[in-house]
Amino acid sequence: MKQLDMEFKNEIGKTKHMRLNYASQTLDETTIKTAMQTIADLKMFELEAVNPYATPIKAQYIERTVTPIFGGEVETADVKVTE
Repeated sequence: MKQLDMEFKNEIGKTKHMRLNYASQTLDETTIKTAMQTIADLKMFELEAVNPYATPIKAQYIERTVTPIFGGEVETADVKVTE
């Protein structure tokens, strides 16, 4: 699964990410830019008079690979029941 990572600058210049796990992987640049600008314009996440998503910077898909080192398998032990 790829994750859509949208990067913004807040109103005081700090970087803020909005990551979506189930976003379509066929979105084009125009669609994402428009959505990010809409998020910025709505100021719906404003906290203490600071919009954390004020300026769209970039967007990218992130794909993660998990490589187990140990664990994860369910171990079963031979148990004898005596009465």
